[in-house]
Amino acid sequence: MSRQPFEIDTAEALGITDTELHELLTQVYVDAGFTAPAEAVSLFEPSAVRARGQIIAARKSGRSTLAGIIILVPYDSPARRLATNGEAELHLLGVKPEFRKMGLGRMLIEAAIEQARSAGFTRLILWTQIPMQPAQRLYEATGFRHIDTFERNGRHFKLYERPLNQ
Repeated sequence: MSRQPFEIDTAEALGITDTELHELLTQVYVDAGFTAPAEAVSLFEPSAVRARGQIIAARKSGRSTLAGIIILVPYDSPARRLATNGEAELHLLGVKPEFRKMGLGRMLIEAAIEQARSAGFTRLILWTQIPMQPAQRLYEATGFRHIDTFERNGRHFKLYERPLNQ
């Protein structure tokens, strides 16, 4: 029997600290050039991140290091942008570089899909910056379909959806 390489659960259940959240989001988005440092100050402020919705997090089994997160944002959250009644959004999928290519991004997305189904949502929506091609391939591999492209604050994004009745 193989051992699960990551422990995946809610941020609360895993005891994720504000410092861990801030460090992961800074490393994944700011250090990689996807978010400007000035914008990240408010965007990645831990209480604002936690207020978006349910954070699903991962720790490497046998280690205390936060390896990745994804946020399930319900349609009634003030942080939602496009979801309407019965829908949810996925925000801020982030996996630290040292944990990439281990299937963790897929595990986090699948956990979020299961959580959304359990909560009764009918569709998931997400968007990703055009240069984030590995993320786009992962979303498509997990059943998301590219439905539109848009621009916001000078950046271009691909919009994806995934019905949950599949």
